[in-house]
Amino acid sequence: MKFVAILALLICAASQQALAQTADTPVMGSPATADQPVTGEVAEFSRVLALGDAIGGGLGAGLVRLTQDGGRFEVSIRFNEESGLVRPDVYDWTETLPKIFATNSYDVVVVLIGSNDRQMIRTANARLAFGTPAWIETYKARLNEFLDGLTASGAKVYWVAIPPMADTDYDKDLQMISSLQRQQVEARGFAYLNFRQQFSNPDGSYTDTGPDETGTVRKLRGKDGISFFKAGNNKLAQLVLAAIQSGKAERPRLSAAIVVEAPRPPAPEHSVPLFGQNLVLGGILTIEPKDIRVDAMVVAGSNMKPSAAFQAIRDMTVAGSGAEKLLRKGEMPPVPKGRADDFAVPPETAPQ
Repeated sequence: MKFVAILALLICAASQQALAQTADTPVMGSPATADQPVTGEVAEFSRVLALGDAIGGGLGAGLVRLTQDGGRFEVSIRFNEESGLVRPDVYDWTETLPKIFATNSYDVVVVLIGSNDRQMIRTANARLAFGTPAWIETYKARLNEFLDGLTASGAKVYWVAIPPMADTDYDKDLQMISSLQRQQVEARGFAYLNFRQQFSNPDGSYTDTGPDETGTVRKLRGKDGISFFKAGNNKLAQLVLAAIQSGKAERPRLSAAIVVEAPRPPAPEHSVPLFGQNLVLGGILTIEPKDIRVDAMVVAGSNMKPSAAFQAIRDMTVAGSGAEKLLRKGEMPPVPKGRADDFAVPPETAPQ
């Protein structure tokens, strides 16, 4: 009788495992879910480097969690949450990559970057408005410099597309950036993984809810419409691992190394007037209390870090407004006569 009970328990456990593997979320070792499936096998044991911005760092954390109980991968993370390819004065990846690969060897590099790149590019001779032909050409040049550093590493590169965002204008601009990234990434022969469908509703609209890495439906994204919860990072990591994993060889577990890069000091000269500073991380922040879209209030009240929130608010300035001129072009609007900050001598009174 005891034998029959044990046998029944084993059959039940096997059935539950089979049901779990039919969930919408792919299981480890399943075929890659991406626009360009990856077919080449990786080494029996792989050292993986995850790098990028704040979202890329979250993906790296998910990779660490999903591989910490096995021995196949050793995952390291190098990220700067405010970084991108537009502002090397904030953090210069082109300068950093050679230093990383000079002292470390990796079999696989996973990249997720670009969510901070929807802004003006400043060059030595010009300020390039986002999305203009000159901006696009300059962005592609900086992207290629970044890809040169990855190519020199000799590692297999998996470039992850920027995930969907709740704000439709922001999301549209990031899709344009993703398109530029895809063109250059695939031209290098690197894998480009697009998991937009897995983080969207069936009609393609944004959703913050979906099955996690276990198949349980739950909140995956933050209320800011940008960030990921732990469950969301785990799901994204599972999708990436499914794209690069092959075989089931095991090795003893190695501890993961996580390196959070500190922002570089700001340049001595600033083309945009300062209305405030974030001295904790060393980055300069500019804010303007008006002429900002209403949805900026959602960001301001979210759980984003101050630096990311101010960056998002700056990107939400109304086109043609004084805030846009101030924060994007550095143009100070004239002070209304008679206002408290009108320092004309003698002060002029406001017209009646």
